Amino acid sequence: MVRPANMNLRVAAATALLLTGTFCLAKDARAQFPTESQGVERGTASGTPRTDGAIAERERRTEQERLYRERADHRQRGETYIAGFGGGTLGSTTVNMEGRGSALGTTIDSPNLANSAVYGLKIGYFHPGRLNWLGLEIEGFNSTPHIRETGGQPGSHLRLTTLGLNAIARTKLGCRDDRRDERDAYDYSPLRENARCPLQVYAGAGVGIFFAETSNQFGRSTDNARAGLNALAGAKYFFNEHLALFAEYKFNYVDLKFDQNQIPGGATAGLNGTYLINHVVGGLAFHF
Repeated sequence: MVRPANMNLRVAAATALLLTGTFCLAKDARAQFPTESQGVERGTASGTPRTDGAIAERERRTEQERLYRERADHRQRGETYIAGFGGGTLGSTTVNMEGRGSALGTTIDSPNLANSAVYGLKIGYFHPGRLNWLGLEIEGFNSTPHIRETGGQPGSHLRLTTLGLNAIARTKLGCRDDRRDERDAYDYSPLRENARCPLQVYAGAGVGIFFAETSNQFGRSTDNARAGLNALAGAKYFFNEHLALFAEYKFNYVDLKFDQNQIPGGATAGLNGTYLINHVVGGLAFHF
């Protein structure tokens, strides 16, 4: 029969042996399957290729996405400008003049128009990206090309206000380096292009809406919102990305009809004809 003391020693020894084996198994398992924090620490300390590669790839993709967004934003930016100008209305004339109303059938020589000053404002927009050569413009200007006396017919004071809606095409010259086209660059900016290619020539045409008022010793008459042609061509030089000096020629073609009080023949003696008007102007433009 086993004694109680020997039995207790055997149980204690078996328990100790079991605990030792369990501890060893746990240690081996921890070594083979590290926790997440241990993996990060080991990867940081020892530079685990898999962990470092994943981080580098994520950072690279983030940077690519940022550059793509910046590039898309630049390519979507158009170019707006405002400008003021002044100059002269020169060498203008009329054709196909004829009487109206009680003066119908009266032979009238087509008079020339007097030279005058002209002044105005414009605002425009050039499209973004590869359509940056094409723009739209609205302008307004005033002049007073009075109708000269001719063939026994009296002269008349003429005040003409023009509202022009133009399509504009331009090309850039005098570029300062060999990079012909930067529109594919991620940091492309049309304003930066203005500084790189400071000399630009342009031309445009559109609808002119004319508001005319004439007066002489017989009275006053108006012809408002008459549609005609407004055409222009010019050159622009940029001092920097924003500020430019320009010179421009304008041509207007419009039929005006003054129904009364223009020539001898009574209150209904009117005058109508085609007006061919030339303007030469210069001014400053601000692009943004």
